[in-house]
Amino acid sequence: MAKVSIYVDDEVWASFKAQVFQKHGNLRKLSTEVEMLLRAAIVKDQVVSAFEKIGVTAKGTASSQEIKAIRPKLRGPPSEEILRQMRNKRIAQTLS
Repeated sequence: MAKVSIYVDDEVWASFKAQVFQKHGNLRKLSTEVEMLLRAAIVKDQVVSAFEKIGVTAKGTASSQEIKAIRPKLRGPPSEEILRQMRNKRIAQTLS
């Protein structure tokens, strides 16, 4: 374990402490919550190392913008519209 000093805006820190207190009922878990946030921020490295352990080479994770850029374009109307038309047609048939 390492003891670390950081500078954080007073309002941000007060808000974070309030959330931790709400969640745990005390402030003894501040370090645990900060560590969990840091681990979530470095999840990319953990994913790459997990792939390497099973023998799969991975260059890293893709951002949501990269995924959206390579996502195939949809053809035809959205499924919501198709379902709405089907429901409206069924309702009209039962009312007739």
